[in-house]
Amino acid sequence: FGVLVKEIKIMPSKAEGLEPLQELLDSVIGRLEALESKVGIEGKTASAVEGKEGGTETESSESPAVKAYEEYVQKTVIPLVDACNQLGELEKISSYLKDAWEAVGTIVAMASRAKMPSDIPSGLQPYLKPVQTALGEIRKLRLDRAFDWHLKAILEMATCLSWILVKPPPQAPITFCKEAIASSVFWSNRIRKQYKGKDEKHIAFCDALKVVGSDLLAYITDYHKTGLTWNPKGKSLAEVATAATTAATPATTSDSKVKSPVKTKPTSGPSGGGITGLMAELEKKRTSDGSSAATGLKKVARDQQTWRKEFKGEKSNVVSVVAKPVSRPKADKSKVMGKPICEYQDRGSKWIVENQTKQSASDGLTIEVTDPKQQVYLFNCEDITVQIKGDKLKSIIMDKCSRCAVVFGTCISSCEMVNCKKIQAQTTGICPTFSIDKTDGCLIYLSKDTVGVSSFVTSQSSEMNVSYPDGADGDHKEVPIPEQFVHTISGGVLSSEVSDLYH
Repeated sequence: FGVLVKEIKIMPSKAEGLEPLQELLDSVIGRLEALESKVGIEGKTASAVEGKEGGTETESSESPAVKAYEEYVQKTVIPLVDACNQLGELEKISSYLKDAWEAVGTIVAMASRAKMPSDIPSGLQPYLKPVQTALGEIRKLRLDRAFDWHLKAILEMATCLSWILVKPPPQAPITFCKEAIASSVFWSNRIRKQYKGKDEKHIAFCDALKVVGSDLLAYITDYHKTGLTWNPKGKSLAEVATAATTAATPATTSDSKVKSPVKTKPTSGPSGGGITGLMAELEKKRTSDGSSAATGLKKVARDQQTWRKEFKGEKSNVVSVVAKPVSRPKADKSKVMGKPICEYQDRGSKWIVENQTKQSASDGLTIEVTDPKQQVYLFNCEDITVQIKGDKLKSIIMDKCSRCAVVFGTCISSCEMVNCKKIQAQTTGICPTFSIDKTDGCLIYLSKDTVGVSSFVTSQSSEMNVSYPDGADGDHKEVPIPEQFVHTISGGVLSSEVSDLYH
């Protein structure tokens, strides 16, 4: 409004009767400028408006969102990089982490100067390559098996970097990031449980990773609550990117002049490789009297060559070679799996996930639940992690699964595990009932909200454990679900009690 008033003021008045109105406008302008200075808003001055009319426009200062993101990286990402370096094995990841987060900062800076494109994912795709390259290099790394959980926690947290592509509807960046952070916390809690009281460097890594997620949520809430913030008065995204590249070119050129590469001459050696180089080297060793590198060597007769039948030396000098038995390749005893399936069936509102393994789903599976009436059914899966995204779903069934993990929000009915081995389930919301039947090895992670709500129905199962947050610090405590009971008959009534082993 202040700019509009100033523009009206600049327009020449054509009647003397407008002088009272001019005085009123001057008064309004003064009040607006005082209000702008009080709340910290920098309005355009009359000189800036005149410059715009003359064909030039003053450049705006750096966006507060850009400054805040730079502070966020320095405050959280750099400590995470240091925590990775302290662990040694994760030192290979630290530089890629910094590159990925800084690349997102570049996109935030570009958005503060550019108009929002009609299709945000397609418009930003050319500028996401540094992020994709950094995360791709992390996935290619082959770390020690002891750091598998660390790598999974980092990759889940790195999923948050896609918030710049999310815009409601259907999903807000905050909701998207919370789901990714919950998956990262799932693996961080396992790290905490294993190294608590043993190695504080791993605990420091989990703490640093947690701060990266929580501070990112705070930053998005302050500056990008409805999606990446753009500049409605800015240029096109391509023009902003071209201008940034042009501005960076002179600095690159000057650096190249100062730090020009020094060309070193190759060390002296044979002029060519192979037999040519060998002959050239032997020719250099020939002396003026005709002696060569082979002059003075003794000739070995046939009876002195151990590999010939004429050899007459001692038998003890002959090394007998014992043929090793040829090992036959073992028959492939791997389990025959059916065709991998991951599909939604309208009939029954059910997601069907069958025969999935780490070969068919190397990065795990993600299921988007859009209706609380939908169900998820997992059958005959091995070595995979399934993330169920969405606020609520009706029920989850894991049937004949082995070494699988499932992460979900709120389950209205129950989570059932039947004929499974070494499985895990985590709820980030509320799940009233967990049913465990004919299952060997089961670990259930509860959220703070569902601790006093959830119940467990078990039968013919073993090695069952529950992990839940305990105390003000939120550390997880793991307790076993009883498998042994003592039954007594008193007064014609059979009563059962938990064995003393669990007290």
